[in-house]
Amino acid sequence: MVPPQAWGGSSEEILLSRETMRLIEQAIEALPVGQQQVITLRDLEGWSSEEVRNVLEISETNQRVLLHRARSRVRAALERHFDRD
Repeated sequence: MVPPQAWGGSSEEILLSRETMRLIEQAIEALPVGQQQVITLRDLEGWSSEEVRNVLEISETNQRVLLHRARSRVRAALERHFDRD
C-alpha cells in the first residue's frame, strides 16, 4: 500500500502564502478604482483584455495602462514588505 501524498507545502509555506495573498488583497484595495477593477478582472477573475474593455467601456490602451500601473503598485507593496524582513 502506498502512503498518501502531501497536499501542500510545509506549515510555514502555507502561512507565507496566506500572508502574501492578504498583502496582495490590501494592495489592491489601496489602488484607485479603475486600477482595482482592471487587475481584479484580469488577474483574479481571469477575464481576457477584450472582456474587461467591453464591460468597463475603456480603450485597449487605457486597459493596458491601468493594468500595468496596478501590477506595478502591487509588486512594489510586496517588495517593500519582504525587503523589510
